[in-house]
Amino acid sequence: MSLRAPNINRSRVHEEMVQRLVTKLPGLTRPIFPTIRELLCFAALLGYSEKRRTPLDRGKGVEDVSYQQFERGEAEDLIWLIALAEARDTDILKDGEEPRCAEIFEEYANGGLFIIRDVLQKVGAEYPDCAIVEALSQMRYLDVEDLEPDLSNLKF
Repeated sequence: MSLRAPNINRSRVHEEMVQRLVTKLPGLTRPIFPTIRELLCFAALLGYSEKRRTPLDRGKGVEDVSYQQFERGEAEDLIWLIALAEARDTDILKDGEEPRCAEIFEEYANGGLFIIRDVLQKVGAEYPDCAIVEALSQMRYLDVEDLEPDLSNLKF
């Protein structure tokens, strides 16, 4: 990345949902997503997996996350990986392509946020953690049975 990588934008259309998903809800010990960065990474992967690339409606406003937030951990690598997978051309990794990479990531994150919104509207947003896990299970990304401990051999 160059010294001046672009901030990562998200649509204000999703702002209420974003804040709800990164805030500790009653009955939970922590938020569903610890930061907006993690939520956007999850949403971008979901959007890419579901082939849902949706441009941001800048007319409705955008919020940004400082690129520095993505430089911590592996989040920055995810931006490059999604851009490379979409472009199918290593030229996207060259200096000067950072805005294009950011845009691809933003659009897949936006598509993923729309998927999450649809899930919460369909199932109800009272328990968004359960709704997201159930949706991931239905989409065959998660085998919920594997999450349950096997108690069949437990004897009292």
